Amino acid sequence: MTTAALGLTLTWPGRVLLAECDPMGRRVLPGFMADRLRGPAGPGLLGVIADADPHAPIALEQYVVPIAEDGRVELLHGVRDPRHGVRLGPLSNRLAHALRARNGDVVADLGRVGGTDTPYGLLEAADAVVMVLSGALAQVDAAAPRLESLRGLVPERVPFGLCLVADGAYSAAEVERALGVPVLAEVPYAPEHARVLSDGARPRLTFKTSLLVRSLGGLGRRLRAAVSSSEMVEDVEGDATHSRAATTIGTSR
Repeated sequence: MTTAALGLTLTWPGRVLLAECDPMGRRVLPGFMADRLRGPAGPGLLGVIADADPHAPIALEQYVVPIAEDGRVELLHGVRDPRHGVRLGPLSNRLAHALRARNGDVVADLGRVGGTDTPYGLLEAADAVVMVLSGALAQVDAAAPRLESLRGLVPERVPFGLCLVADGAYSAAEVERALGVPVLAEVPYAPEHARVLSDGARPRLTFKTSLLVRSLGGLGRRLRAAVSSSEMVEDVEGDATHSRAATTIGTSR
């Protein structure tokens, strides 16, 4: 899940923040960022949770660190201890407001969706929602009830689809028919390249041009186009409430 979210962020067409909002804990800082981070990382999301003043807007910039050297890609790293994750739920609406007010796009990694600790405020504020799963029967079966719960939270105008990891018995067409949700991207099962994103492994020369990276880049472009089309419809109907995209990632894993 986090591997897909990070890969999507790194290939995103424009300025973007990866907000690691999985209540079960962080993965990017001790993985991909372990040997890449220069300077202190700060408290991240835990700092937002601990310092949040109910009477003041959340000042995100002091909790964000750069992922790319040019400052285009940044990270709000998640909580280290899952026991702190439960504190995110009551704050999720205010955090969503702060993320939407930020200059640039946001990819929010919510981890597994459907549990009592899911930050539903972030889902309700998203401009696009993507669930990541494989084509294995167990994951397709687990996705069905989670998708049902998401349908009640995500407005009909919001692009909503699947990112399918090609590791399982079912094809993209079969998963679409079974779940009634379009597959926006199919990414290869490529452990060697995926470990660069998940564990900070040294990339091969072919990493940036690999099918995994290109597939996630295509997903980002497709989401940006879908969100732009949705916002144009809102403008025509006189109901536009925002001018930037926020992308939320959920998963059945």
